[in-house]
Amino acid sequence: MAYLYYMKKLVFSIACALLVQTAWAQKDVLQFDENNKYVCYQVIEKPGMSMDSLYTRALQFAGYFAPKRTEKSKVPGSVTLKDNFVIYGSALLSKKEAGQVSYKLNIDTKDGKYRYNFGEFVFKPYKINRYGSMAVQPGVEIPLEKMWTKYSVKDTDTYLDQIGAFCKASSAKLVHYMDRVQVLRKQEEVVKKVATDKW
Repeated sequence: MAYLYYMKKLVFSIACALLVQTAWAQKDVLQFDENNKYVCYQVIEKPGMSMDSLYTRALQFAGYFAPKRTEKSKVPGSVTLKDNFVIYGSALLSKKEAGQVSYKLNIDTKDGKYRYNFGEFVFKPYKINRYGSMAVQPGVEIPLEKMWTKYSVKDTDTYLDQIGAFCKASSAKLVHYMDRVQVLRKQEEVVKKVATDKW
């Protein structure tokens, strides 16, 4: 029976190592751009596809992802989307809404390739309002790059992990949507009609 004790310890330690590795992997999705701002950026090659078809798919994705928040850019082949999502604080036994993060998603298309860029992350902390529900604190907006000045390292890492996980999941949805094969309608065959009254 003693071997079961050691086996449980081994399985538990492997599971913990995998969870820690997964959490670190989420934060690696975010990078710094040339302006020292956090972004999630990627260029994807789509040989043989025109700019128009990629742009149409990008518009359809934006309408599906955040229908009321999509803007058509003045630049041809570009789609801009502004939205936000809720992140949670690190509590021991329960989840607590810490605030919302607003972001901007740009999708640019060219012949044979497209790129997406999640950026302009701004954290807006929540506070309990007079009705007992969580609401955004008015006038408090913290750029993601300056989170460590306002919050502890543990909280900042928790928030960055959640933002990285959101970007990773949203990027996967975007790539899947852009990779869809268009279903072309078959032309209906013309049915030959025979006039039976003339014989």
